[in-house]
Amino acid sequence: MCLVVGLSAGSWLTGTLPAQTAKPSDNASAATPSIPYVPTRHDTVRDLLWMADVGTNDVVYDLGSGDGRVVIAAVRDFHARRAVGIELDADLVRESRAKAAREGVADRVEIIHGDLFTNDFSAASVVVLYLGHGANLDLRAKLVRTLSPGARVVSHQFGMGEWVKDKTFDVRTPFHGMYGERDNEFKHNPDVPDYDDTRDRANHDTLSVWIVHAPVAGVWRGEVPTPSGEQELKLTLHQRLSGVSGSFQLQDENHVAGNVQVDLWGDHVRCWCLPTHSGQPRDQIWVDGRVQGDSLSGGLRMWQGTNLVEAKWSARRDPADFMGAWEWTGASNAPVRLRIERRDGRLTATCADQNREKNAWRNETKPVPVFDLYDFGGGFYFTLLWGLEGTSYTRGSRRMGPQDGWLVGEAVLEDGTLKGSLAFYPYAERSADTGHVLQSNRNAGNPTTRRHWQLRRVTP
Repeated sequence: MCLVVGLSAGSWLTGTLPAQTAKPSDNASAATPSIPYVPTRHDTVRDLLWMADVGTNDVVYDLGSGDGRVVIAAVRDFHARRAVGIELDADLVRESRAKAAREGVADRVEIIHGDLFTNDFSAASVVVLYLGHGANLDLRAKLVRTLSPGARVVSHQFGMGEWVKDKTFDVRTPFHGMYGERDNEFKHNPDVPDYDDTRDRANHDTLSVWIVHAPVAGVWRGEVPTPSGEQELKLTLHQRLSGVSGSFQLQDENHVAGNVQVDLWGDHVRCWCLPTHSGQPRDQIWVDGRVQGDSLSGGLRMWQGTNLVEAKWSARRDPADFMGAWEWTGASNAPVRLRIERRDGRLTATCADQNREKNAWRNETKPVPVFDLYDFGGGFYFTLLWGLEGTSYTRGSRRMGPQDGWLVGEAVLEDGTLKGSLAFYPYAERSADTGHVLQSNRNAGNPTTRRHWQLRRVTP
């Protein structure tokens, strides 16, 4: 069974997976709408559902469903099995329920009165968003964490930062009228969540699709046939949302090793193992399989002499327990500590940086929560906006001092050590008098030094 979740422009909301029989539901809290309701044009609704490849096995959730046009169209025009809208505005909830009844689809459409940031949509196979860049950032960790591999996320106008798109569709539209955006110093930096490559939203409809991928980070081991018998092939994979890279080692008499180019699509992974000291195709190894939990199964191809051997192949991922406190040395040789815990079945973390200066209203050296954290099985990925004042990207303000900016890191647990890469992207230095960016620092938000990252476990 496939499910679809759609978020059309509107007040932010949330939903729980409905029962088999659709019926009005209300679980709205005292939350205040933070996103204005802007109806999606009907032609754009069709484009969104087409981009999501909605069909007869799908159930459509529209989070921020407004007047219900997305859920109604999904069932009526795309023959979705069922559809659920979630809306915070009580008047729009009543209106959309009435429209579903008039269209004769009320038996397959449910409208929930609730808040999208706190409700469960883990059964979805497609999520359609029309919310805003900050709201997308607030949602994306939950999307990746809760949706099944292969689920599709479709967004109208707003991106997902450095999460690379799998599909995009751009249509020129009539000028929408007054329109404005906040200044974004990191708009053109593809390595941070503030990255925004959408076209002018005043007269363009840009629709983007992301595939939710299986968590594949970690160390994988499986036996391969060689002339001297079964030998271990070890794959070490690092994951940044949809981007995966890695290395391999073949424990045969030649101890072949090198880099791995990885193509990941849902739970389908392909690895192209390229030996470091040979560019010959006969020295390369190809792995093609599917991931389920800590198991990878599929096929393998490699040369043995003049013969191309094809065989079934399976691998297991090494257990990875990276709970606890981990430290590395910061820019001023003071420690930075990342504490990772698991609460209610999900990964959480805090970060404390002794290198950062204290200010008058906040002790910068105290741990701050890492909102944007991803558990990829044998490793993790995170982004942290230093200088965020608030509880989320949509409900918080930012400082923009030279010690503020994006901290981005990923690591894999290998041989008891967390190893990966880490980068910090600071805001540009500004004039103390005017607050304007100094001319010599116009591009400070883009370049930074990325370094190899190795963390040591410390006692609490």
